[in-house]
Amino acid sequence: IRINNALLYIEQNMSEPIIISDLAKVACLSPTQFKKNFKKQLGITVLEYITSLRMKKAQALLTHTDYPLQIIAEQVGYTSLSAFSRKFSQYFGLSPTKFKY
Repeated sequence: IRINNALLYIEQNMSEPIIISDLAKVACLSPTQFKKNFKKQLGITVLEYITSLRMKKAQALLTHTDYPLQIIAEQVGYTSLSAFSRKFSQYFGLSPTKFKY
């Protein structure tokens, strides 16, 4: 249940910077306990989870909207378009521009 509260927080705050200590507070755990429990329950690290969620949302926005890349980047928590493009390319093996067209 504690980790579920954190998962909900991540989904609701995806466009904001997400800080481990904030997630740990939501889950009523220390940051170290939180990271350990998270990985044990989900099999991936908090960062891997957040990245995968953000990339899947970005993929959906690219597929189903005509939003400019900058807006999509911001909606999934990246203030820098180049950082978003880099991460997207690493994750999907295609740049967001190539993916969209």
